[in-house]
Amino acid sequence: MIPVARSTASALLLAATTVSAGEPVMPGTRLDWTSSEAVGLGPLILRPQSPLSILRYAPIPLAPATTERGTWNVGTVWNWDNYFAVDAGGRFVIDAESFGITVGASYGLTERVDVNVSLPVSYRGGGVLDAFVENFEETFGVANEVRTEHPRGRYMVRLVGEDGTVFERTGDDSGWGVEDLTLGLRYQLTQGSGTRPAVLVFTGFKLPFGREASLRSSGGTDIALGVAAGQRLGRFHLYGSLTGIHFTTTEIAGIELTQHQWSLFTGVEFRASSRTSWLLQSNVTSPAARRFGDFAKRTYEVALGFKRLVGTNLMFEASVLENLFVFENSPDVGFHVGLVWRPDRRGP
Repeated sequence: MIPVARSTASALLLAATTVSAGEPVMPGTRLDWTSSEAVGLGPLILRPQSPLSILRYAPIPLAPATTERGTWNVGTVWNWDNYFAVDAGGRFVIDAESFGITVGASYGLTERVDVNVSLPVSYRGGGVLDAFVENFEETFGVANEVRTEHPRGRYMVRLVGEDGTVFERTGDDSGWGVEDLTLGLRYQLTQGSGTRPAVLVFTGFKLPFGREASLRSSGGTDIALGVAAGQRLGRFHLYGSLTGIHFTTTEIAGIELTQHQWSLFTGVEFRASSRTSWLLQSNVTSPAARRFGDFAKRTYEVALGFKRLVGTNLMFEASVLENLFVFENSPDVGFHVGLVWRPDRRGP
């Protein structure tokens, strides 16, 4: 394991060990991040990380509770993903790492309605996680022999369209850039309680700010509609959402993309203490492309992480992401850290 990967993994483990210690949740104790008893500290703020998902609108799991009226919540999310995918038919090679920083905010318009905005900035390049992934896979007996045949730390994205169009980016194209701006509007149907679910509906819009040539945008405006819910079961909270997305752009580098996608999110939160939760969650997304290897299949991503309430105004979260079942269309591994700040709650 290379030093950077070792230090990252050790830091996550140390943080998880530290924050998991704490007082148990006592009957009647309320130290919730939202005003709904159906919602705990909320899901990990982690959108799907498939290579095509990050070019288009990808729904971010948010707690099924709106921001308090007249107040702002402000946050940042950092994602670090390693990708390696080589199509046996020669249609694509994706050997890269992406490091992204997203800054976002939400504002409560009424007791039931809020709006949100987010803008990612990302680095595309070769990275340093290849050795970590290879050692991890070898330890668990699932080594990818094809991966070991390619150089570590390489940045190579090569896509061959159905018409023979070749799109290629290499190490000389590494660097930072702005991605697409996302706007959202949410309406709370039911606030929820200790025995009833919290339910809301939402819509989202992606506006093309990023450059297509640097793999930071699909170049189109995307529209999404969805429903999200949360339910408390003792010290557990269950979350789920279903999102339908319409894309105005259906081609990139000669590859035919689907015009519609759905994304299913499910998650479970365990309240280890009044300030700390452990979370396991998954995203299943319908195919992003047509007739393009594994990208014409669903993506399955699962994340394990924790959230920690620091004081009463700051939330910290961290997680590790893995792909399941289909391995060419999503990250081999991903790390995520997030911070969200809110003002003091006005109500009890």
